[in-house]
Amino acid sequence: MKRAALICFLVIMPMLFAGCNSSDANDNKVNNTEGSKPSSENDYKVFEKEYTAYDKDNHPFNVKYAQISGVGNESLEHQINQNLKLSMTEWINKDCEWAEKFQVDVTYKTSKYLSLRYMIEWKDSQGEDYMSTFIRIGVTIDMQTGERVYLDDLIADTESLKHKLINYNYGNGYSPPIDSEEADEIVHYASIPEMMYLEEIYKTDPLVYEFMLSYLRTKSSFYLTDKQIVITRDDYDLNDVYLDFKQ
Repeated sequence: MKRAALICFLVIMPMLFAGCNSSDANDNKVNNTEGSKPSSENDYKVFEKEYTAYDKDNHPFNVKYAQISGVGNESLEHQINQNLKLSMTEWINKDCEWAEKFQVDVTYKTSKYLSLRYMIEWKDSQGEDYMSTFIRIGVTIDMQTGERVYLDDLIADTESLKHKLINYNYGNGYSPPIDSEEADEIVHYASIPEMMYLEEIYKTDPLVYEFMLSYLRTKSSFYLTDKQIVITRDDYDLNDVYLDFKQ
């Protein structure tokens, strides 16, 4: 009887995991680019997993996404991990093979917020004298609630924020000023998830899902550092906006 039960167990278990699209084997520590304030309250671990998707020819490709452990609250940790995973995987489709290039950096890590930057750098084929372009997707999680945080969650006075953007001084002679229309777009797009952004664009451009690479390059986003909110205006890091931030 025990032998029969064991055989049944060995047959059924592989079937349960056969349809899984993400790999649990990858447990690499995520880069910490900005550092974080050391304390027992934020001594949780951030690591990478990989989500396996399939391109139009049904070839697999793997996209990195961040996960956490060691929060001390199983239900909260599960919710955080679900939102971290969805923030990257819910908009990945068969035309997103390029997403394999994403590198994940921890830019801010405390007991209140976890902020990550997913980044791809595209070097100009004409050589080093030409500027690289980037995709940067900022993901910030409220570690107390487990929910994803958007720009208008952190800065409720969006009119004041738009005013700061319009009057922002880059001081480099290269970055163009931000007009009122672009300020509206920056705040709006940094305040919604990538999936919602793509759905909005789809209303005016049904080919958006075939050109997501271009659209996600220009979607504004943000991430936190120890002292600042960094708003990614477009695909040039020279045009990022740095605003003071206090937790």
